[in-house]
Amino acid sequence: MKTDRIFFKNNPYPNGHRIQEFCWSGRLIKERGLVFDFHLVTENYYEEDDSDEEEEEANSDWESKMAWGNFHQCTMSSTFWNGNGAVVGTIGKPLDFSKLLGKTIIIDPLPDVNKYNPQAFALDIYLLGHDKCANHNITFTKQHNTSTFDIEWRGNIALFYSGDNEFKYSFETKIRKVNFAGIHLDKRLNLAANTTLLRACSLGIKTFELLDGKFDIKL
Repeated sequence: MKTDRIFFKNNPYPNGHRIQEFCWSGRLIKERGLVFDFHLVTENYYEEDDSDEEEEEANSDWESKMAWGNFHQCTMSSTFWNGNGAVVGTIGKPLDFSKLLGKTIIIDPLPDVNKYNPQAFALDIYLLGHDKCANHNITFTKQHNTSTFDIEWRGNIALFYSGDNEFKYSFETKIRKVNFAGIHLDKRLNLAANTTLLRACSLGIKTFELLDGKFDIKL
């Protein structure tokens, strides 16, 4: 799989799409614990398409270049629309950062198509309209003597905007040399309470310091 691109399986662009923005960060929420956030934006879907051939009639919007062209680019994010994010550490079950490497975090396992709450997912997505994404499998690796991570990410999509609530489409990406962007504080708490919450919800952090309103951590 090529890196720094995202592939939507069986869409009209088999070579995928370049990633314009990516951020992996954390935040503290008093009632929830330690949350991971992910924010990804692609370049325009048709950025590298120089074909002037007329498109054959597609079986679905997913397979139609015209449909993808109407929506221009993808944003998949837990921060852009003030989303939920994914709880990864709690007071009763802290996240051990020292064991994060090589670990796969599963966010929003594939739900029952008839029972899920569309507002409850960790991330939101604008793909072919405001759709839904779930079953995120995110794996972290790190090269020796570096502070950056490679992230492999797979998941599923339902074309919710067009009335389809089944997660029958999939995506995958591998993003290189990602810096963890720090852990944002719960603004309702003072610094001492935020520090206590971070220590209770996480393990394996060597040091951390307050920088620009968030904890810059050393792993």
